Amino acid sequence: PSMAYQDAPAFYQSLCGKPNMSCLALRLLMLTAARTGEIRFALLSDIQDDVLVIPAARTKTGDEHRIPLTGETLCVVAEARQEPDQTLLFPSPRGKAMSDATLARYMEREGLDARPHGFRATFRTWAEEQTDATYDVKETILGHKVGSNVERAYQRSDLLEKRRVLLERWAGYLIGMKVAVR
Repeated sequence: PSMAYQDAPAFYQSLCGKPNMSCLALRLLMLTAARTGEIRFALLSDIQDDVLVIPAARTKTGDEHRIPLTGETLCVVAEARQEPDQTLLFPSPRGKAMSDATLARYMEREGLDARPHGFRATFRTWAEEQTDATYDVKETILGHKVGSNVERAYQRSDLLEKRRVLLERWAGYLIGMKVAVR
């Protein structure tokens, strides 16, 4: 189940100021519209400058997925770095990857019907109703393959900068500020 995009800013803001890894992981999940496994198993070494690079082996499509990190996402990443020898971006208390149930249970304890994976639909609905972003940009943010095999053979861009602009607008929406559109 997803959360209505109109309710997402209040939930996002309720997570802010709570330094536990579940809340930080949920914030990054919301900001990036990534799959839960892509966030739960993310390594600090996957971050290259301002891009989170999910290796092909950890994606649903089997292709590397680059996620642009905007201002707010970089703040979450900085807050998640708690130990000098930390490898996982969001380790459990035992140092292993947190379970998918950890994030879902947090939302359940908060009395929500929505679940973490549903934030992908929350983002996609907001992007459809509130922006004029192209279909390709919206779907590529979700890590979906766009176009036929022939189209993809010729169109080799992953639209990183266009996705960055849209994710910056989404972050602005979640934190309650207007973001200028390029």
